[in-house]
Amino acid sequence: MATTTLAEPPGFAELTKDEQIRYLQALWERISDNPAEVPVSEEQLQLAQERWAACRAQPARSRSAFAVIDRLAQKKS
Repeated sequence: MATTTLAEPPGFAELTKDEQIRYLQALWERISDNPAEVPVSEEQLQLAQERWAACRAQPARSRSAFAVIDRLAQKKS
């Protein structure tokens, strides 16, 4: 994926990391309100298809999103 350099919004650098993350989450929520408008490259689609096929082929190796979040939360503690 190409990297784009954009100017920071005024005041962004003064926010705490937690506030910056919440800001980005709010932006993403606005963008994702219309998923059909979110560009997806062929490479991203192919990767998603490969991962979905792997999940179906070996479901015992898959973890729910909740299990992954719980595991990440334990690492943070």
